[in-house]
Amino acid sequence: MFDVKTVARGNSLALSLPKDKRFKKDQRWILIPSTDGESFTLIPRIEDPYAGTSPDEPMTEEWPDVSFGEVE
Repeated sequence: MFDVKTVARGNSLALSLPKDKRFKKDQRWILIPSTDGESFTLIPRIEDPYAGTSPDEPMTEEWPDVSFGEVE
């Protein structure tokens, strides 16, 4: 668990993350609110592996080791 705090940044608030090898400068994150409206899940944002592909190109599986039966 990490201790994260809000800090003022101009006219906005920002989350201050601890210096850690898992957090990199300019890395983008997604903050997902929970159903209770009080807590959040923070996950790293990944680039869309399918963005920019042509409709004429066959689409290959980006994560061939993932079984969709495991995530349903």
